Amino acid sequence: MITELQRQDFHKVQHIIDTHSTLEVRAVLFGFNPGRIYVDDISDIKAALVWIQGQSGFQLIGDPQSESFAKELSAFMTTDIEPELVDLTLDSVEIGVQDGRWEGILRNMAGKRELSSDNQHVYRFHSPQGTERVGGIEETAADVYQLDGKAVQFVRVDSALIHDLKFANSSFLEDKITYFWSTVDDFLQHGFGYMLVHEQNNEIMSICLSGFVAGQTHAIDIETVEAYRNRGYAAVVAKAFVEACRREGLQPYWDCSPDNTGSVRLAERVGMVFDFDYSVYWYPLSS
Repeated sequence: MITELQRQDFHKVQHIIDTHSTLEVRAVLFGFNPGRIYVDDISDIKAALVWIQGQSGFQLIGDPQSESFAKELSAFMTTDIEPELVDLTLDSVEIGVQDGRWEGILRNMAGKRELSSDNQHVYRFHSPQGTERVGGIEETAADVYQLDGKAVQFVRVDSALIHDLKFANSSFLEDKITYFWSTVDDFLQHGFGYMLVHEQNNEIMSICLSGFVAGQTHAIDIETVEAYRNRGYAAVVAKAFVEACRREGLQPYWDCSPDNTGSVRLAERVGMVFDFDYSVYWYPLSS
């Protein structure tokens, strides 16, 4: 019978993940990032459905030939999971897999609804040698720089900054953190980030931070405020994040769609190389 695990029991699925399991799964499993785990048989776990809050989606791990999942997962999704997704104002069910044998179960779950799919690429840091230089910042004062002709503050996101937010768009930073983390304090304990702030209007322009964390690996999340996009700001904060990981013995992790050519190019510019890919399936919640 499909059962939801309590957080203190998440360790019971460790035997069905490996070093190539996605960071997002491991971040939930090890308790760094919020999520939920549903298993096929609490007494003999062979497969699990993992809800990853920071992705607003699921991943299936373990044995795609799990008898319990084959028999029960479709009905469980319909009666137990999909109503909760509707309450979250989501319009589709999204599930990532690394084993193509899950497709049959996913098609059964979708029923008469259209099942779509795409790939996600994962990049890891390889070596600083031979990577493209990401320039654009010229230091003029302690933490004030000239970037694209503008006076810009370049700051590390830390406890003092967060607990004394005085930016014109402070909610941008708060929303980014709470999207991935249960609390701001959880982020401060396990993650870090960098921001560019417009010196004149005190507005956050671009941010790069730890979206997910498992062990020494940090998933990179980057976003630039719409008014400041397409000016190279994301490259500046991404480079700072990757270099900080290298200095501090951490491993940056970059997850993006191969169709997102801008994200792929940026990952490569800051020294990331392709590691593996996985598939993402989705179907609409409405019938």
